[in-house]
Amino acid sequence: MRNLKAEVVRNAAKLKGWDVILRDLCPEIDSRAFDKPGRHTKCPVHGVAGRGGDGFKFFRKDFQDSGGGMCNTCGTYPDGFSLLMWVKNYGFADAVADVGDFLGIRSTEDENQQEKVNRANEQALAARRKELEEKEAASNLYHSKKLNELWKGSLPLTHPDAEPARLYLASRKILCWDREGVERVVRFHPSLSSYNEDGEFEGDFPGIVAKVTKAGLPITLHRYFLTPKGLKAPVQSAKKMCMYPTDRLVTGGGIFVGAWDKEEIDVCEGLETAWAIETGTNFAVQVHSLVNATLLEGFEPGPRTKRVRIWIDKDRSGRGEEAGMNLKKRLWEKGIQAQILTPSLPLLEGEKSVDWNDVLVQLGCMGFPQMRRAA
Repeated sequence: MRNLKAEVVRNAAKLKGWDVILRDLCPEIDSRAFDKPGRHTKCPVHGVAGRGGDGFKFFRKDFQDSGGGMCNTCGTYPDGFSLLMWVKNYGFADAVADVGDFLGIRSTEDENQQEKVNRANEQALAARRKELEEKEAASNLYHSKKLNELWKGSLPLTHPDAEPARLYLASRKILCWDREGVERVVRFHPSLSSYNEDGEFEGDFPGIVAKVTKAGLPITLHRYFLTPKGLKAPVQSAKKMCMYPTDRLVTGGGIFVGAWDKEEIDVCEGLETAWAIETGTNFAVQVHSLVNATLLEGFEPGPRTKRVRIWIDKDRSGRGEEAGMNLKKRLWEKGIQAQILTPSLPLLEGEKSVDWNDVLVQLGCMGFPQMRRAA
């Protein structure tokens, strides 16, 4: 039967749990995504061998009830039906039918019986929602407290104890870490605890912490794990975003050192890239880091902005260029002039990516466009 009542099936899915349903219907999805909602795993659609694509996750907040998830490249799927449509590449009616078949809802008689079951369990569902809301509130309070503690424990990059950060930035030929306004956004922390995707403790390391904000409001912190000698820490991922309260939205956010709502602004992905561009252009521009390709793609300029320069990375997957082009198209549609600048270095065999920091290290200022210094 291909015309089941979607709301009946949806409520039945909540009773059963979308985690159980999708684990069975979508063997393409890495089981680790089910074991820990919010964990990034390989995308079931584009994450093929040799291309990477580890940007998929289920929503941490309400996966059991909603069945929703997202891929950093493919987009956001707010519920289990839309996620099935994306993974299986079929229509809404087919998604409802597949879930209904799994739940034993295949006919009008089955629907009528399930409606009775749904009504009988309304109070139980309401109680579960309340329990989830209470857990979420407690979790949000915990994450807010941890973020505040982490920031309070940080030091300016100019502090004598911040030598590991200065050594690392010097190795990347970055010279603008002490400019005005940096200490309010980017700082050094003497001891950051690192955990891998499986939740296993990897050690405590010194590192750089950067405040991620949106329209001036704090969202979370981004961490760069280092060794005492200023090298990247030997961990699964040396750059990690902290967990943050679910009532905050990171999309549209970034690491903004200085005014973000100006007539002309420059944006890129990583913080090192932003500071490399500033150094390479002899401080003619101030560049805002949007952390990664997904946040670059979703960047929302301020109401005063009329021109945006987008400094992209060259990735083997093409993700950096794709994100830059999507942002440029959207900005032009809003009436904002947008320009893309691509690293002048070629992407050699065996390299995953080339960014403007690589240009600075290999070519110095000669690898950057000549720009007039802003007043």
